Amino acid sequence: MLELIGWFMISAGLSMLIIGLCVLFYTIVRRRIMVKRNHKLIAFIERLKLEADLIKDKIESGQSGREISELVFRDKEGNLNTIRIIIDHDLNDHPSEEKLKAMLLKDDGTITDTESHMYNVQEFIFSPQAVRDMRLAGMEPDEMVTRMLKSSGRIE
Repeated sequence: MLELIGWFMISAGLSMLIIGLCVLFYTIVRRRIMVKRNHKLIAFIERLKLEADLIKDKIESGQSGREISELVFRDKEGNLNTIRIIIDHDLNDHPSEEKLKAMLLKDDGTITDTESHMYNVQEFIFSPQAVRDMRLAGMEPDEMVTRMLKSSGRIE
C-alpha cells in the first residue's frame, strides 16, 4: 500500500511539473507575441509621427495648399501638350477689386487678345471658391479647362 501511495505522489508531482512547464512555455510565447505586436504598434506610431512632421513641413513651406493635376492633349497640329491644373487653397476666395483688375489687365493697361495668348498658357490656377462654383454648375476643373482650350481653338 505504501508503494501505491509513493507511485501516486511521483505521478502527481510529474503531472504538476508538466503542467507548470506548459504554463511557463505558454507565458513566454505569449509575451514574445505581445512584444512583437508592441513593436509593430510603436513602429506604426513612429511612421505616423514622421508623416505628421512631413505634413507640418509642407504647411510651413507653403506647399500644402495646392492640388496639382495634369491634362495631356494633342493640339491641332498633333503636338502633345501638358497643361497643369492647380487648385490653390491658399488663394483668397474673394480678391479685392484692385487685385482683380490687376490680374485682368496687362502691362499696357488693356485686356489682351485671349485667343492668341491661350497658346502660351501652361497652368490654370483656381481658388477653392471657383472650384465649388464649377461643381455647382455641374463641371469639374478639367472640364472647364478643356472647354476653354476648345473655345480658344487649341483643341478641336
